[in-house]
Amino acid sequence: MPAPNKKNIQGDIWPRLPKKAETFLFFRITKPAAFKGHLSQLAPLLTTAEDAQRMREDIYKKKEAGTLKGLIQLSAINVAFSARGLAKLGAEGFTDDIFNNGQWQDMTYPGTGEDPKKHQGLDDQQDWYHQFKPRNGYVDGVFIVTGDSDQTVKKTIDSLIEKIFNVGQAGQSIQRIFSQSGNVLPDDREHFGWVDGISQPVVTGLDDLSKNKSPNGLKPIPAGTILVGCDGDKSKHPEWAKEGSFMVYRAYEQRTPEFVMWCGRNTPSVQSEGFSENAKKELRLFSSRVMGRWPDGAPLELHPERDPSHILSADPHENYELLKKEWGDDFERKYKEQEAMNHTDNFNYNADDQTRCPFASHIRKCGPRDDHPFYTKHLMLRRGIPYGPLTKNEEKAGGVSQTERGLLFVSYQSNIKNGFHTVQKEWANTAHGPDDKTDQCGGKAPQGIDPIIGQVAPHNRHDENPVIYNEPVPAVNLPDPRVPPPEVNERTVPIERWVIPHGGEYFFTPSISGIQDHLCKA
Repeated sequence: MPAPNKKNIQGDIWPRLPKKAETFLFFRITKPAAFKGHLSQLAPLLTTAEDAQRMREDIYKKKEAGTLKGLIQLSAINVAFSARGLAKLGAEGFTDDIFNNGQWQDMTYPGTGEDPKKHQGLDDQQDWYHQFKPRNGYVDGVFIVTGDSDQTVKKTIDSLIEKIFNVGQAGQSIQRIFSQSGNVLPDDREHFGWVDGISQPVVTGLDDLSKNKSPNGLKPIPAGTILVGCDGDKSKHPEWAKEGSFMVYRAYEQRTPEFVMWCGRNTPSVQSEGFSENAKKELRLFSSRVMGRWPDGAPLELHPERDPSHILSADPHENYELLKKEWGDDFERKYKEQEAMNHTDNFNYNADDQTRCPFASHIRKCGPRDDHPFYTKHLMLRRGIPYGPLTKNEEKAGGVSQTERGLLFVSYQSNIKNGFHTVQKEWANTAHGPDDKTDQCGGKAPQGIDPIIGQVAPHNRHDENPVIYNEPVPAVNLPDPRVPPPEVNERTVPIERWVIPHGGEYFFTPSISGIQDHLCKA
């Protein structure tokens, strides 16, 4: 089968849109016939995989040559549609019930007297943003707009989307429902302080396999794992959908001060010594075991006892600035070497051993590698971005979030059930997922739900404090940070709820030809 056509694929799927700022503009189609005409005007302006690759390579070349002075002004735009949006455009539909029924049905928990078939997940309906709830009207589509700054993104929305779709004018074909915006944090961190987006799968036919420097890491996946109708995709979808991809959008709030306080309460030396140097190291080890990586990205599977980074401050953003001062003219070189060491994907797991990386850690629960047979079937491309302000030390010390912040999660896959649905519902939300490790955890219970994104039913939550669980409190299997992990670890730690899903939707991101030759046709 020929390689995917990079001129035909929307660029956020692969290699991802270059960005420092991003806005997701959700809309409802009000006049399908007029919308088709407006969409045909937008289609030639959409950023393709070829466009995005050229933009990114230009940035990398200037970085290598030392000629990159500040940010390059750029913007990019993609578009995706929900099942209802595609139906309004008269597109031949999918037979995928998860996509057709939407994220509300797949991910929310039934209220009193509600049909469990209409609510098949664990999300509390009360936590969802009202714009994603069906009673407030459905979302038909989303424009994904990225740029070097918030100002550039806004200018792109005003000059392209608002103008082409006649927003606010008599001939408008859409209603703007709402928008959510995010910004890349310093050093590509997420709000808990860990470098995000590491270990993306290598896609055959898109990525240059000769540059894969991780022979022991994630196995390359066929393009059909991500793109509909390509090599390896065994699903039966309409011909027009070829080289498109299913996009999952989901907003996760992160309660950073609460997470920091919980880590401190479960680090024995912090409780007995306060924040001594020894206690800080123990706290860093414990929190990194929760994640499965050290904050700068080094996997525990390769560095189980000590963070290999040069640490001058426990705060990652402060440490970055201190390293600039200490390394001076050598900063770029040394930081690049350290980054390459930390961002490696060149590791795998021993399925019977957690003395290096706990079975319950976030990256092992959601990315089990050789822990789980045929794990490559469930890989997806992640394209999320943080939203909300950085957490200052004063807010962390207070232990209670003063403002909302989190991650606007995006993933692409050719099959939602194989990708996001399995990872969130069957792995993260179950104590025994992705594979039951009860025997290696002492024989009484499996490893536990994902301590970061795992969810339990709403009735298991405290009535007044959304972070606290009622009895029985979920527990995860984590070794004592003061001693070397035993081969069979029986120690469990009760967890809290620091990541709160606020809803989202399932979309399909069509190819350029799918848009021009089918969705735009009368």
